[in-house]
Amino acid sequence: MENYRPDEGEVLREMKRVRRSDRRHRMGWCMLIFIVLAAVAGWFISNRYYTLAEVRGAGMDDTLMSGSFVLCRRVGAEEKPLRGDLALFSHEGEWQIKRVIAASGDRVVVGADGEVRINGEVLSEDYVTGNAMESGITARRVNLGEGEYFVMGDNRTLSVDSRSADYGVVQQEDIIGTARYIVWPFYRIAELKRPGAVSAETDENSGETP
Repeated sequence: MENYRPDEGEVLREMKRVRRSDRRHRMGWCMLIFIVLAAVAGWFISNRYYTLAEVRGAGMDDTLMSGSFVLCRRVGAEEKPLRGDLALFSHEGEWQIKRVIAASGDRVVVGADGEVRINGEVLSEDYVTGNAMESGITARRVNLGEGEYFVMGDNRTLSVDSRSADYGVVQQEDIIGTARYIVWPFYRIAELKRPGAVSAETDENSGETP
């Protein structure tokens, strides 16, 4: 019986087929490993370092529109939001985002014209829309204790915030993080930068009522 001997072309074609099969096999495993690692990394980052939050309501117009999604940097036990930050915090079991107007040790007064004074200095707020309808508890000076934050929405007409006695100040342990990026809708994707905090203008007769 005559033994079959493949010619050189057949051998080369078979070797190429085997190599292609091996490459597809390796690529399949590499893709699977990449997907698993990406999912693990995403879960780790989103739960330890960042979290995604949805903006609801018009209290932060026009900085953050209702229905927007923002990426928030989580704060650790030793980290503290700074004045001007957009803080993500838990209020009565619901996540909310408001701007930090004042922090521990600050004194806050909001005049009838909506002008905000922190420690007697006028707060420069080019991000504000709407007018403050009333000063609430800040018609008299509010002194913030340790771990307390006074927050307000950028739309002062529509925001329910620390001006209301029923709302009150935000405690540090309730703060989850600070908003860093708008990620949805796409046409509003942007980095959220902290504005300048307090103007250089200081008025010794600030009208604060102790």
